[in-house]
Amino acid sequence: MPTMQDFKPYEPYLIETRRYLHRHPETGFDVRETHDFVARQLREAGIDVVEHVGRNSLVGVLRNGEGDVVGLRADMDALPLAEENDALPYRSCVPGRMHACGHDAHTAMLLTVARFLSDHRDLWGGTVKFIFQEAEEGPSPGGAEGIVASGVVDDVGCFYALHVSPAFPSGSIAIKTGEAMAAADTIQITLHGKGAHAAYPHLSIDPVLMQAEVVTALQAIVSRVLDPTENAVLTVTQVHAGTTHNIIPASAFLEGTVRTFNDATRELLRRGIEDVVRGIAAMRGGTYDYKFIPGYGPTVNAAEPADRFRAVTECLLGKDRFIAIPKASMGAEDFSKYIRHATGCIAWLGTHRDESDGYSLHHPRFNVDEGALLSGVVVLSAVVIHGSRHPKGEN
Repeated sequence: MPTMQDFKPYEPYLIETRRYLHRHPETGFDVRETHDFVARQLREAGIDVVEHVGRNSLVGVLRNGEGDVVGLRADMDALPLAEENDALPYRSCVPGRMHACGHDAHTAMLLTVARFLSDHRDLWGGTVKFIFQEAEEGPSPGGAEGIVASGVVDDVGCFYALHVSPAFPSGSIAIKTGEAMAAADTIQITLHGKGAHAAYPHLSIDPVLMQAEVVTALQAIVSRVLDPTENAVLTVTQVHAGTTHNIIPASAFLEGTVRTFNDATRELLRRGIEDVVRGIAAMRGGTYDYKFIPGYGPTVNAAEPADRFRAVTECLLGKDRFIAIPKASMGAEDFSKYIRHATGCIAWLGTHRDESDGYSLHHPRFNVDEGALLSGVVVLSAVVIHGSRHPKGEN
């Protein structure tokens, strides 16, 4: 197994690459320039490239004899957010776009891992597929779906990924084994009634009243229908109705999110929400339209790859650098698509050193401690080497 010092020569490239990507953010599926940049970097490292997987995702393929096929994923897309780090010398050059979720760091780390593994083929055997994904932040269904549907990763036996996080100390690796992140689905409800003058409510079928009753009643699904040993969140985030103070409108609209950890609970909420809406609309004499829009599935980290992450972290970074997370997050990740296809694990790379890098993900002043990123490179490289069946590999 290599040591931390073996990776130090790659750190300047890692930092330079991350800063270039931070200056040039692209969003959603429109990441063509990032795609082309990554493809050039992979080819320079002697790695084959499958371009435009899905739309603008790509997969680098590094074959090194017999052995397992491992998939390492990084997301490339930024957010439609104006950066407020005005003093940052490598701040975004694109108005209204910013790498506020750390995907620039993810891509830079994976490119550096690709270079290291290409340069040190004596340490491992098998095949690594370096997955650079578009649209992790959406729009739905996200970039992972196109990659999995393409067949390019059909032979991958295990997937790994890292996601930076200011919630953990810089350079630490944090993992929730098992249920790690929730499925995230969207509900859209339109309630149809009958408009009237607000002074004569008896002539209406009031959709605003129905709307209020639906919002309140939906909360009872989680508290009174769901098994209390299960976890779920149902949050209404948008309500729209009416145009002025003295008109009862003809319709009202609601939108919200549903977060669950398994398919049974997901289906229970899907049906339960419509039951509530149907009952209230019928009671008030109205009608409804209901959409349950599936989003990312639950992220469930398998025990074996999680243990491998832990083992290499403790070996190369120190036992104090591994954090076992006790509770799952209600956040969601497109990585779930890969580990419904095969086994895998996503871990958090801590990037919090001081107040300058303590802003949360998706904050306009988000930044990472770049000193943490080499630890991410070490761990992602080591999970490949640790599991290698190459005769010179160490286990």
